[in-house]
Amino acid sequence: MTGAPFLRVLGRALRFRWAVLLAVLVPAAVVGILAVEQRTDRTTAVAVVGVAPESADVLSTDAVQLALGRYSVALTSPEVLTQVAAETGIALDVLDAAVEVSASQEAGNLSVRATLPSTDDALLVARAVAEQTVTLGQEDPLADASVLAGARTEAPGLLSGTRSLQALLVLAALVAGLVVAYALEAVRPRARTGGDAADAAGGPVLGSLPAFTSTWPRRAVAPDSEILASARSLRSGFLASGAGSPAGPVLVVGVERGAGASTVAFLLARTLVDRGESTLVLDLDLEHAGLSATMGTPSRFALHDALTESTPLAEAVHSEGGVAVLTTEPMSGFDDLVDHRLPDLLKRGADRYEVVLCDSGPLGAGELSEVVAAHAASAVVVVRAGTSTATIERTAARLRRLGVPVRGVVLNHATRAQAEAPGLRETGRGD
Repeated sequence: MTGAPFLRVLGRALRFRWAVLLAVLVPAAVVGILAVEQRTDRTTAVAVVGVAPESADVLSTDAVQLALGRYSVALTSPEVLTQVAAETGIALDVLDAAVEVSASQEAGNLSVRATLPSTDDALLVARAVAEQTVTLGQEDPLADASVLAGARTEAPGLLSGTRSLQALLVLAALVAGLVVAYALEAVRPRARTGGDAADAAGGPVLGSLPAFTSTWPRRAVAPDSEILASARSLRSGFLASGAGSPAGPVLVVGVERGAGASTVAFLLARTLVDRGESTLVLDLDLEHAGLSATMGTPSRFALHDALTESTPLAEAVHSEGGVAVLTTEPMSGFDDLVDHRLPDLLKRGADRYEVVLCDSGPLGAGELSEVVAAHAASAVVVVRAGTSTATIERTAARLRRLGVPVRGVVLNHATRAQAEAPGLRETGRGD
């Protein structure tokens, strides 16, 4: 979400993307730790050789610098390393990788480093190479060389220790996991709060419903009192939103299948009936007929019969807990029938009932759900907490294209506190 505060996005990434964090952290940390455990410990030995002019007659800084350059190249040449290999019994290719010579122009000396798994071998090689420098100096008419500091082991760096390096790798893996989790939360945001859902759908939050059941860390069922309290709060939000919405049938649509549109439609209708509002719910999810299947359809063709007027609307509806429900079975190939007869059916429903709710399947381009949605006066969008905001925005865009304003948003599988919390791009609580 563009413009979202860094700390709030990071907090959400830690709370909701922890599985991504672990998916990056654990394999990277394990691979790094095992790699460090399997590496061979190495010791670096250092000997320092001084270089000076052969005599005062050739005293010159340039002469010393030239000598340092010559010796640096010579000491790592195959000829010298072959001699060292013969003296130490260490293979030439091992020496070639182990020996490093660096020159200090200011001090006029050479540092000979030998890095090998064995401390004794490292000291032996550093000493042998330093002695080769002295030999080269004896043959050089312009400069002389002498060992200033015998071979000694170099103190290991902070990250040379196994535990220190492993800790650094774990920290790097943690940072990588945080970066990935943060990037996903920022680039592919999800509706975590009512503010998020409202911002994506373009309508106010009417209320929320809790998760009716949960399975982790233990199976639990939401108390009936909590469900009813949420449903009544939803009713209040729905009625309050009526002043700014056009009169007529209200589409209840989930942004994706399983969002809970059928549950919201029925609970809202049930609480409206408790308040004295006569309410009709039409199962217009013509592909799955989820509400009808849940209730147990008393008449498989109730919607079809009502559309064709082969059965009067009063006889076609089924009463469920005081709510009038027009049930159906999945219908395919009836696009023209629905498109031509649904407006009249909705008008008959509006003449008989104070509130008409149309339970619909998720909107899909060119699908029957859009044919149904086009005849609604307004829409209530049902969003399951954690849904991608891009999915919500697609539903809102299709409703706008059909000319159906969003009356409000219901956040499902969420607490009231979540529904009332602002979105990432809003200011207020949670900054």
